[in-house]
Amino acid sequence: MYNSKTIITISFIFIATMALAQHQHGKGMMYHMYDPSSEVTVSGTVEDTVTEVHPCCGSTMNHYYIKVKTNNETVKIFLGPTDYVKSQITIKKGDNVTILGSKTTMNNETVIIAKTVKNKDKEVTLRNDDGTPKWAGQMKYKKYKMNQ
Repeated sequence: MYNSKTIITISFIFIATMALAQHQHGKGMMYHMYDPSSEVTVSGTVEDTVTEVHPCCGSTMNHYYIKVKTNNETVKIFLGPTDYVKSQITIKKGDNVTILGSKTTMNNETVIIAKTVKNKDKEVTLRNDDGTPKWAGQMKYKKYKMNQ
């Protein structure tokens, strides 16, 4: 049989693993791709709004992107889960927006993962400084908090 030291060690490892898993729950794939050292600010006109289905958290989720035409290029901006983003801010084709986010590569395409979005007189923060999404932990229950 197992001695008490072994049982205590196994219990400690189990509890530590569960605590780490709980800490990471809800952060999603983009959290791990967000790099504060690669933050850029872009401004331009929204050319398109796109919802794409991607795997997330053991399921699939609609992710909301916008394509923004700057002075130099058209940039794909990842905002977040469609339902969450639309509960926070309205963005449509032709709007002038300013985005602060982390520039990265996804599927061989340059994208910006948005931290803040400004449209007209409304600015919303979608991620914390470390890249943790504001919706982390809310998706399963859709308990979105409206920005006031």
